[in-house]
Amino acid sequence: MPSTDLIMTSCHYGGGVCMKGKIRLRTDGKHSYWFVSWYHEPESKEYRIPHYIGESEKMYQTHPDKDRDIGYRKAQKLLASIQGDWERHLRGEIPFRMEKFTKEKYSDVVSYLREWLGARKDSLTPAGYEKYRAAVDKYLVPFFEDHPIMLHEIQYDTLIKLMNWIKGSGKHKYNVVSTLRTCMTYAWRSKRIQNIPPFPEKRLYGIKDGIPVWLPSDRQLNLIEAIPLEHQPFFWFLKYHLRRPGEAMALLKEDYKPDLDAFIIHRGVSEKQIIEMTKTKKDHIVPCHSMFKRWLDMAMKQNPFSPYLFTCNESKSEGKRYTAKVYRRIWNDACIDCGENIDCYRGTKTSSASQLYNEVGLSRSELQEAGDWASIESTKAYARASIVKKRELLERKVINLDEKRKRKK
Repeated sequence: MPSTDLIMTSCHYGGGVCMKGKIRLRTDGKHSYWFVSWYHEPESKEYRIPHYIGESEKMYQTHPDKDRDIGYRKAQKLLASIQGDWERHLRGEIPFRMEKFTKEKYSDVVSYLREWLGARKDSLTPAGYEKYRAAVDKYLVPFFEDHPIMLHEIQYDTLIKLMNWIKGSGKHKYNVVSTLRTCMTYAWRSKRIQNIPPFPEKRLYGIKDGIPVWLPSDRQLNLIEAIPLEHQPFFWFLKYHLRRPGEAMALLKEDYKPDLDAFIIHRGVSEKQIIEMTKTKKDHIVPCHSMFKRWLDMAMKQNPFSPYLFTCNESKSEGKRYTAKVYRRIWNDACIDCGENIDCYRGTKTSSASQLYNEVGLSRSELQEAGDWASIESTKAYARASIVKKRELLERKVINLDEKRKRKK
C-alpha cells in the first residue's frame, strides 16, 4: 500500500491566515512524490494535484530533508498559489478557477486554434474548412494575440469583448464567435478544458430576421422560361425538387433510379470540388416530379458521353458538368431580361418552398416532409406568410365578423 505523509501549511493575506489545503507525500512503487490536496466546497470534491503549474512531471521527492527537497518546495509554491487565488476570490477580486491548477498542460488560445483547425481539415468539406480558416485567421487569432490568454481562462466577459471587437453585422459576429465555441467544444471533448463557458446570448448580437426574398410562382415560371432551352432542365430540377445547386451540379445519370422513379442525392460541390456527401451529410431520396419528366428525358440525351445528368457545352469542368460560374451567369442574364433581382438559390429552392406554404397551403410539417428537412425549425424561413396571404387571413376574419353582425340585425 502506498504511504502518505500529511503536512499542513498556512498562508497570510492582509492579516488573515488561510489554513485551507494540505501537502501530502505518496509512495508509488520506487518513487515518492508530493501532491496538494484541496477540498473544493462548491463541487463537494477533493482535488489531488501532483504537478506544478504548467509542468507535466510530478513533484517527486528529491531529498529526505524537506528544506532541500525540490519537489516539496514546488508543492509549497503550488499550495500558496491556490490559497492566494482563493483569498482573492473571497475578497471578490477574481473568480476562482480550479482548472487553472488541475491540468498538466495549458493551451495557449492561438496555438490551440491552429492545432484544432489542422485536426479538423480532413473531416470538413472544403467550404466548411475555408469558413473556419477565415474566422480563425482574420478574427480569432488577431484578437487573442492582442488579448493573450490561456484556453481554460476564457470566460463570459472575454467572449463579450470578442463579440464587440469583431467588425461587421450581427450575423457575421455570431458566426465568428460560434467558430470559437466549436473549437472549445472540441477541446472539452479532448479533456483539454474542464468546462465550456457560457457564450453571449443570441439577442446580444442584434440579429434581425430579414424580409423573406422569394418569387411568386408566376414570376418564377417567367424567369426560368426566359433561360435558353438547353439550360432549362438544370433550373427546373431545382424548382420542382427543392434541392441545392451544388447537389444538381454533382448529380449523375445513374443517380436516377427508374424502379423508384426517384433521385438518390448523396454528393455535392464544395469549393469547386465534387464531394461524396451533401451539405447535411445525409443522403436524400427525392421522387421525380411529374412536371420534370420531359426535362429529365432531355437531360439524359444532351451529352451521352458524360456521366453527369446536367451538362453544358461551354463548361470546362470534367464531364462538361455545370459549374457555379456557368449557372450563375445564365441565371443572372435571365434576371436582367425579366427585370428581377434575386440569386438562383432564393429564386428556385426558397421560392418553391415559400410557394408551397403561401400559395398551395402546405403546413410547416408537410413542407418539412416535402423538402426532406431534418427539423421543422428549418422551414421557418420559408413559412413566413406573404403579404397576399396575410391580407387574405385578415380580411377573412373581418368578413366573418361583418357577416355575423348582419345576421344579428
